[in-house]
Amino acid sequence: MAPKVMKVQKKKAVAKTAAVVKKTTNAGRRGAFDPTAHEKLTSLKSFIINMERRPDRWERVSQMLEEETPWLEFEKFLASDGSQRAIPEEEVTTKWNTSCNAQFADYFEWVFVAPGKEIDGTRWKWSCDAETDAEWKFTEKKHKGKEFSYIHHATEIGVVRTATVQKLATKEIFKLRLQMCPECLNPGLTQHMSAGERGCAHSHLRLWRVAAERPLATLVFEDDVQMVFDRSNHKLGQSNGQVFSQRLLQALEAAPRDFDVIYLGWSGWRGGNFRNGKKDVTEDAPWNKESKSFIRKSEYVWTTVSYVISQQGARKLLAAARPLNQPVDNFMAWEASQGRLNAYVALDAGDTDVTWAGGIVDQNDFQGDSDIKKSDGGVQGDDLEEFAVAK
Repeated sequence: MAPKVMKVQKKKAVAKTAAVVKKTTNAGRRGAFDPTAHEKLTSLKSFIINMERRPDRWERVSQMLEEETPWLEFEKFLASDGSQRAIPEEEVTTKWNTSCNAQFADYFEWVFVAPGKEIDGTRWKWSCDAETDAEWKFTEKKHKGKEFSYIHHATEIGVVRTATVQKLATKEIFKLRLQMCPECLNPGLTQHMSAGERGCAHSHLRLWRVAAERPLATLVFEDDVQMVFDRSNHKLGQSNGQVFSQRLLQALEAAPRDFDVIYLGWSGWRGGNFRNGKKDVTEDAPWNKESKSFIRKSEYVWTTVSYVISQQGARKLLAAARPLNQPVDNFMAWEASQGRLNAYVALDAGDTDVTWAGGIVDQNDFQGDSDIKKSDGGVQGDDLEEFAVAK
């Protein structure tokens, strides 16, 4: 059984799928900022990936964009729907292996510590599932006064996390320790990609072909993108189209000329909390000393809800996708982690160096309304056994 990898949703979206965003005047919330006066914004062409059988999503997102970003030219891009048309295996594989993703995701497990007994070293639960329930009472030992952090427990060199668990029915108490699941990394678990994952990957692949023909940058949205949400720093209140437009411009101005991708919404490893511990190149960016206030270098981040992609970035991804052999966010993240994709994340004003998830957009209803089953479990709680490839 593979782990339920935690892909953390960063913020709670305020507007739901059927919600109507109220109109505001330019003299009010939008203030004096005029996006139409900035060529880096007006030159963007935006495509929204939307499945034909989800007109409700198109209605919500198009209404939101018309209201929040009236300056932005956008166009519907029909998603690949595997239930209607076969997706070629030479373009997107039907299986993928966890060995790359395991180097950055939560493939950690709690195992029993019982020397001399049969259960010694066997899994109790995956780290993301470790909690007290009707059968077990779970207690992790505090380490140097720190609370447990799913995000960083893997990176604390030399730290051995321990816990105890009591089986409530028998009152037996067992010792536990946390470890990386060895087979998840080497040789890796082979999983079937879900139909939704393949359709999503193929949709982005097709859109990269469009972006590869455009000399100017392309703005990609998935149809659950949300611009109205509670920001990371709650003192800043809610984000909106004005905030998005200003922060997007600042991110574009802060980015180097040779950028490939700028993620506008993200969760995972990037400047400030690199998994590999390397120095963030945006710390002392030669092209712009203020860069790290608006972008940070991406190491390995998830979600493809929105990103800006350059022509050369699209061509790099197309060259690497022969075929596309992972869920698309993992695929893009791996190319960035290997230094083959010059990728960055856009920062909201409240995002700090230790922020695990952030950006200038959110997802509308990440857990409640998804057409995509996660073959690695995800926070939606999809059944991993459904996608496991028999050894």
